[in-house]
Amino acid sequence: MLTFLLKQGIYYLIMNLSGKLRNFRLKSKLSMSQVARLSGTSSDPRGRITQGYISRLESGKETNPSLLKLVTLCRIYKIRPRDLFPEPSRQQRSKSSR
Repeated sequence: MLTFLLKQGIYYLIMNLSGKLRNFRLKSKLSMSQVARLSGTSSDPRGRITQGYISRLESGKETNPSLLKLVTLCRIYKIRPRDLFPEPSRQQRSKSSR
């Protein structure tokens, strides 16, 4: 049962992340190819992102994006990395502060 719940939670996180990435890209009025081109200015070559990779991220097919790639996307979209993830509920915050 725990394995099932963990898989459900991870699936939700991935699908939520993919939707947010797509929304931030559209809000920035950028095409996938423009984002790929902008990622080429990353100081670290590992932060560069192809158009195909962006497509896989936004569709939820890419399930293990590196932190460097996510930070590169945040820089391009002018957002904070924490904007990509769900806010913890009040209940979760109170448990972690104990």
